[in-house]
Amino acid sequence: MNPVLTTQFALLVTANVCFFMGHSIFLLLPKFMVTDLKVGEAAIGQAMAIFGLMALLTLPIVGSLADHYGRRLFMLAGALVMGITAFMFMYVSQYNTLVLLLRAFQGLAFPCWFVCSSTMVVDSVEPHLRGSALGIFGISTLVTHGIAPSLAEWLAIQRGFDSVFLLSMSFCFIAVFFTLLLQDNHFGLTAKTKPRPIWQLLRLNSIIYLVLTATLSGIGFGAVLTYSQPHALAKGLNTVSYFIIAYATSSILVRLFFSRLTDHPRPRLIVLPSLLIMASGILLLTWLNSYTLFIISGVLVGLGHALNYPTMNALLINRVRSSERGKGMSLFVGGFNMGATLGQVLFGYLASFFSLGVVFPCAGLLVAMGAVTFYLATLDSHSGMIEDH
Repeated sequence: MNPVLTTQFALLVTANVCFFMGHSIFLLLPKFMVTDLKVGEAAIGQAMAIFGLMALLTLPIVGSLADHYGRRLFMLAGALVMGITAFMFMYVSQYNTLVLLLRAFQGLAFPCWFVCSSTMVVDSVEPHLRGSALGIFGISTLVTHGIAPSLAEWLAIQRGFDSVFLLSMSFCFIAVFFTLLLQDNHFGLTAKTKPRPIWQLLRLNSIIYLVLTATLSGIGFGAVLTYSQPHALAKGLNTVSYFIIAYATSSILVRLFFSRLTDHPRPRLIVLPSLLIMASGILLLTWLNSYTLFIISGVLVGLGHALNYPTMNALLINRVRSSERGKGMSLFVGGFNMGATLGQVLFGYLASFFSLGVVFPCAGLLVAMGAVTFYLATLDSHSGMIEDH
C-alpha cells in the first residue's frame, strides 16, 4: 500500500475536492464577465488580480498563525467565506465595487484553505515522500479544474450563472462538513529550535530563489488561465473549457503515474525541463487558430506545471523546520500567487494597449527564465533537508 494513502489523507482529499469544486467554478469568471457583464480585458484583469492581491497580502499572516493555532480552523474559515461569496455573486448584474469586494474576500479564503490543507499533508508524511504526497493531493485540485468549469459552462447555458454560483456555494459548505472530521496533527509536532520569522527565511538564498522561480511560473500560469479564454473567444473558439480540461487531464495523468519523480534526489532533472515545457505550451497560444492547438497548449502547460510545482514546493518545505512549515508553505504559495497576480494585471493592460497576442510570448519567456532562478536555488550545497522532528 502506498504509505501516503491513509484515512486522514482520504478525508483531506475529499474535503479538498469539495472546496475546489466551489473555487474552480470561478475559473469561468472571465466568460461571465464578457458575456453577462459586457466588460473588456482590463476589467477582467482587475477582478482576477484583486483575488491574487488579497491572497498575497494575507498569506504570510495565515502561514504564521497556522503554525501557532493549527490548520483546521483556517480551513473551516476559508470554506465558509468562499461559500458565502459564491452566493453573493447571484446579486451581481454589472461590473462594480461589489465584484471587486467579493473577489477580495475570495482571495482571503484561498490561502486559509490552500496553505493549511497543503501544510496538513506534509505534516502527515515523511520528508522523502512530501513531493509525491503533494503531487497526489494536487490531483484532487486538478480534477476540479477540469470538471468544475465544464460543468459550470453547461449549467450556465442551461440555467444561467445564478445556478452556477449556487452550485459553488453548495460544494464549499460540504467541504466544511468533511473538514470537521479531520485531525490536526500540527499540535503533535515539536521543534528543537525556535522558529524563525518569515522575513528571516527569505534572506536564505536557497529559499528566495525558489520563491522567485515560483513567481515567474505563476506569471505564466495566471496569464494563460485568465487570457486564454478571451483570446479563444476572439478567435471564434467558443468552448473555452477545452483548454482547462486538457491542462487538468495531462496534469492528473502525470501525477497519477509519475508522482515519485517529484521526490527525485536530483530535482534539476525534473524542474528545468518541466519549466521549459510549460513555457512552450504558453507560447503556442500566440498562433492559436484551432481547437487542436488550444488543446495541445493545455496539455503542455499541464505537463510542465504538474512536475515543477510539487517538486519545488517539497524542496522548499524540506529546507525549513517543522515549526516553520506554515510559513514555508505561505512563502511558496505566496510567490506563485504574486506571479499570477502580476500576470493578470500587467498583461491585462498590455492586451488593452496592444492585443491579446502579445501576452503569450511574454508570459512564456518569463516562465523559461524561471529555469535560471531554479538553477541558482540548487547551487548551495548546504541547503538540503532539515531534520528537527
